[in-house]
Amino acid sequence: MTLRPLASLVALALALSFSSAHARLNIDSDHCDVESDYSTRFDAERITFTNDKTHRVVVLGPAGVIVVDGKALALDAADRENAVELERAIRAIVPQAKALAIDAVGIAFEAVGHASSAFASDAHQARESAERIARTADELKRAINARDDWGPQSEKEIDRLIEGSVGSLIGEMIGNITAQAISVAFSGDEAAVAELEARAGSIEKNVEKAVESHAKELGKRADALCQQVHELDRIESKFNARMPDGSPIDLIQIKR
Repeated sequence: MTLRPLASLVALALALSFSSAHARLNIDSDHCDVESDYSTRFDAERITFTNDKTHRVVVLGPAGVIVVDGKALALDAADRENAVELERAIRAIVPQAKALAIDAVGIAFEAVGHASSAFASDAHQARESAERIARTADELKRAINARDDWGPQSEKEIDRLIEGSVGSLIGEMIGNITAQAISVAFSGDEAAVAELEARAGSIEKNVEKAVESHAKELGKRADALCQQVHELDRIESKFNARMPDGSPIDLIQIKR
């Protein structure tokens, strides 16, 4: 009698949890070397930036208008063009960033789904598990897509949301796997023990391979998006206008 499958299968669940997080590492602001003290809210007419420390409010409005704390900045023709270019560039980035986050959710839940189905006790449980995982993933994707704001805490909020959802599913999976492992281990059936352990190893390798492949593709898209984010800093550097306190228009910073 041996409990080796139990250790192997729990390791698989932990590996899945790590892989889910790893799949998202390449799409955050740290990867882009970008930081901002502003939270951002979008609507059809304007983009509103609110400084989380000073509470300054900067609005990019229609036709190249910039409003700071309720007062329009005096902009020359070149700066109005810069403002229009900045707004357009930001709006182009938002759907791409959401798409990356949504695809990362898909990777995480696909990994959990593979393992959960493989270790379901029967076809009915496998179907129920797959449906529950799909529902949870769809809810997260809709929540990300519906967001009209972003800020320094947004990534952490989404991380917690994903980790909480994936974590609860992994918890259920561990319970099911543990029950199977203990049952097989105490049965004294060495052939069943070997089969369960081999299945765990095979699933782990397949899941890791699939996650890594998707993560690399996401990483390439993230790198391209980072270049667009860096372009925002270049556009800001062209402004001649200054904030009311004399500081430059610097909503987004590149870490040097």
